[in-house]
Amino acid sequence: MSQVDQRIAAVAHLSIGFGVIIGVGFLVGLAINLVIWLRSRRSPVVELHAEQAGAYQLVVLLSNIVLVSLWITAAVIIIGNVRIGPDFLRLGQVVTGFWCVLTPLTAIWYFGTIAYGVYAGLVVGAGRDFSYPIFGPWARRRLAARAR
Repeated sequence: MSQVDQRIAAVAHLSIGFGVIIGVGFLVGLAINLVIWLRSRRSPVVELHAEQAGAYQLVVLLSNIVLVSLWITAAVIIIGNVRIGPDFLRLGQVVTGFWCVLTPLTAIWYFGTIAYGVYAGLVVGAGRDFSYPIFGPWARRRLAARAR
């Protein structure tokens, strides 16, 4: 792998770091990754890393949307004193407990997924191979099938 390919592949993974900018950060990271992936057809290494990093970032973005939606829904039920069903007291306690558990887990998930993507970028930048547990083998199989 050439130094240029190594750096571009590392940037594909590191682009998830824009996720710390709440709001459009993950979209910026995906856009960077998409540009790298579209331009990477000349290098199979860059294409592999851009594809698996893009799949990882897309799943992280969608998971974050689901988690934030659940968090906001629970917060609205708790703060707005929304009545759901005849036995609100018990449901309110369950929703409050769910919200209290979901809040730290969402924060850990959010920053953990960004840190894992940055770690992947640093590993690739150091010249070693990196593969996400699910997305790496999927990208390798997909690119191998396309090469045949």
